[in-house]
Amino acid sequence: MSGARRRVKVHVFSDATGLTAERVTLAALSQFSRNIQAEVLRHAHLKTPKQIVQALDQAERDQALVIYSLVADDLRQVMHKERLRRPLEAYDLLGPLLGRMARRFRASPSLHAGLLGSAAEASMRLAAAIDFTLRHDDGAGLEDLGRADVIILGVSRTSKTPTSLYLSCNYDLKVANVPLVWGMDPPSKIFTLKRPRKVGFTISPDLLAQIRRSRYQGRVMQGYSDAGGVARELAYSHEIYDMLKGVKLVDVTNLPIEEVAGRVVRLLGLSRT
Repeated sequence: MSGARRRVKVHVFSDATGLTAERVTLAALSQFSRNIQAEVLRHAHLKTPKQIVQALDQAERDQALVIYSLVADDLRQVMHKERLRRPLEAYDLLGPLLGRMARRFRASPSLHAGLLGSAAEASMRLAAAIDFTLRHDDGAGLEDLGRADVIILGVSRTSKTPTSLYLSCNYDLKVANVPLVWGMDPPSKIFTLKRPRKVGFTISPDLLAQIRRSRYQGRVMQGYSDAGGVARELAYSHEIYDMLKGVKLVDVTNLPIEEVAGRVVRLLGLSRT
């Protein structure tokens, strides 16, 4: 049995609303939820050195970890000096990134607080979509399959994983892919879930056999890459598709991943966010 979670306090500093910095912090903290119970306090609209000092005084009393996202260079300088003389751990979310970008682009940032909002929101949506898709690859994560935007079904080696990731990275979609294996019942949830749109992948039997053989240096694996085994699996997948209401079929034969993803988007009436 695991021990009780350790309680920690985290203070987030910002010279704007601090919402983006808080959400990034919460996303990071969620990775340690089995071990810690975090209390997050946000200090927003910090505009003067006095406000920085007062907020740091409170963080020091709480023995808190400090995460800061300060655009104004003078405020970052104040933070840097104050953190050196206090027994506090403080991490700069924005400063190192601005510095590296300035060097890379050979340009100076505008240093206006609050410009990151919409871009950061988009980044958070993208990160959430990719995270979901990675956690629901190849039949994983069935317990919350209903949170998917799209469920892709198909037999092995029909490009389910790369297509799922392409849809996540380019359309901010949460995608789950579920393998269909002859002789095994598919997850019962795919028949009862109404919200996620479902897509079934199919492919030319000859091409699928060739793709599978190439995985084993051209050798024929009985029941997997032989003509009979491939035909049996594809027939089984179509039996499943016939049982699913509203499933859309995509033939991935000789199509690049971006075209397969485009067809999925068009068939389901989705659009780029």
